[in-house]
Amino acid sequence: MRVCFISHSAGRYGAELALLELLQGLVKLGVRCLVLVPKEGPILSELDRMNIEWRIIHYPKWTSRSLLTRIAKSLISLVIAVRMVQILVQWRCDVVYTNTSVICAGTFAAWFARKPHVWHLHESSRQKSKTESKVEEYWMLHLMQHLSKYIVVVSNAVKNDYMRYMESGKIRLIYQAVTLCDENEKTDDLYHDRCFFQCVIVASLNPWKGQREAITALSEVVRRGINARLLVVGDGKERFLTTLQRQVKDCNLEQYVEFIGYVENPMKFIRMADVVLICSYWEPFGRVTVEAMLSGKPVIGTNGGATAELVNDGVTGLLYDPGDYNELANKIQYLYENPEKGLKLGSAARIWAVDRFTQERYAKEVFDLLNEVLKKV
Repeated sequence: MRVCFISHSAGRYGAELALLELLQGLVKLGVRCLVLVPKEGPILSELDRMNIEWRIIHYPKWTSRSLLTRIAKSLISLVIAVRMVQILVQWRCDVVYTNTSVICAGTFAAWFARKPHVWHLHESSRQKSKTESKVEEYWMLHLMQHLSKYIVVVSNAVKNDYMRYMESGKIRLIYQAVTLCDENEKTDDLYHDRCFFQCVIVASLNPWKGQREAITALSEVVRRGINARLLVVGDGKERFLTTLQRQVKDCNLEQYVEFIGYVENPMKFIRMADVVLICSYWEPFGRVTVEAMLSGKPVIGTNGGATAELVNDGVTGLLYDPGDYNELANKIQYLYENPEKGLKLGSAARIWAVDRFTQERYAKEVFDLLNEVLKKV
């Protein structure tokens, strides 16, 4: 079996890390893989290490706040798809697999080449711009449904979101794999002798990821006399970083909040944590959530999206209503005052997660789906 994967970027963020996990598992099952990326980036060195062939094709994302811009990008994607067809034919591809909802060139290329197409959705329609019209949304989902054999989703939350628009028989839920990069490696804990309670939030700097809420909750916790600290791990637009830094200054939290920036492997900081905060307003999956659980760390997350699907409130973590920073502060205070409860939650989370997000299971489920696709051709 020969499969061409389309990635929306060459970075190392959630969707790309899930793709790398999938590729590693499929190669072990004898699948020949080719990966197309829109530009150079860190994922290419990972593909080279795995001896997976890759090509750079400069295709655009088709998402846009403007209907005219989206149409223009779609037309550009049609032209680029013709170039993709040449690669698919040269490589004798059996299936085209698009690893995102924001790229449409792959599905056009598959259609031109008369090859089956699978769309893997790591995003939700809830994440689309509020200015996006119902016409644009309907047109995009119509294209997804009619030009793909199957649509893979990463959580029940995403599945329920898209089932409003698509045939349920085409949608398949497959949880991705999460492998800790340094699972057996001991990390030097710079905070080994600390006398404060360490909170950590790992996410790209984006308003919907909830960093502002985490900082506001920390301010309330500190106001209550709790010696807590917050590590903010991740990068994003400079403008939003400046907004967060101004918030920290306005709240007199300079000695309590530290901005780490982007790190390739956040496990060092997760292992420093007394609690990991997942403050996203609506998370399609939540790789960091699973990484924290596999590390045996207690999680406080929002009661919505896939976070509520992964965290059993009071058993494998704690949940709070998104937007309620006071409730988040109460949960942080509870774990601070009851460290034995944090250890119990973290232990239960690790036991629950350890066998559910393996690379072998992930690859086998996708492999079986690909075999189903080929049987229908």
